[in-house]
Amino acid sequence: MNLMDVTCRLENIAMNVSCAAAETAYTASINKLQKVICNVGTAIGVIMLAYGGIKFALAFQKMDQQGEHQAVFSIVSGAILMGLSVVITELGG
Repeated sequence: MNLMDVTCRLENIAMNVSCAAAETAYTASINKLQKVICNVGTAIGVIMLAYGGIKFALAFQKMDQQGEHQAVFSIVSGAILMGLSVVITELGG
C-alpha cells in the first residue's frame, strides 16, 4: 500500500464522517416530526378504543348484533393504530 492509497482512504473516511454528521442534523427534524405523528396516532388509537368500548356496551345493552360488530371493528382499529405507533416509535429509536 503506497502513500497515495492511504491518503485517498483517509479522505474518504473524513468525507463519510462529515456526511454522517450532516445527515444527523438533517434527520433531527424528521425524527421530531415522526415522534409527533406517533404521539398523535397513539392518542387517536386510545380515543377509538374507548369509543368502540362504549359503543359495544350500548349495542350489547340493546341486543344489537350489527352494532356490536361495528363496535368490535372500532376497538380493533384503535388497538392496531396504537400498536403501529408503538412499533414505529420503538424501531425509530
